Amino acid sequence: MSIPGKLARTILSNKMTTANAVLSLGFGIDSYQTAREEGSGVIGALGAAAFDTVLPMVTGMIPYLAFEGITSVAPAVIQGYDQYSRQLGAQYNKRGPFAHAQFNDTEQAYTMRQAGMAIAKRSRYNINQAMLGNEAKYMMK
Repeated sequence: MSIPGKLARTILSNKMTTANAVLSLGFGIDSYQTAREEGSGVIGALGAAAFDTVLPMVTGMIPYLAFEGITSVAPAVIQGYDQYSRQLGAQYNKRGPFAHAQFNDTEQAYTMRQAGMAIAKRSRYNINQAMLGNEAKYMMK
């Protein structure tokens, strides 16, 4: 029998092993390309590719796919939780204390506010006068 015939018989009799090897090789190539795109050197990318090629063969395809699924889903879960917590925070801020309080402007409150503004204005005026007076005192020497 010819070599291609023996190879074909071996592949057909070991379908899962062949599928595992082909998928492992595909994962390794993808891992190498991804590592190179992310800026890894050739040696680092080859290490990542070797790890991703050997890991499915060692663990088996089903546990490896479960591992890949978990590591791929985890960032999405974290991002979803972060968005949910931000949404809850925004809802709390809308319903926080004094969120719907109305300011009742009475004549007394208006008068007190005007009195406070007048005191602040006088204080500022007094500070300016004191500074100008001190400046003039130093200019006259």
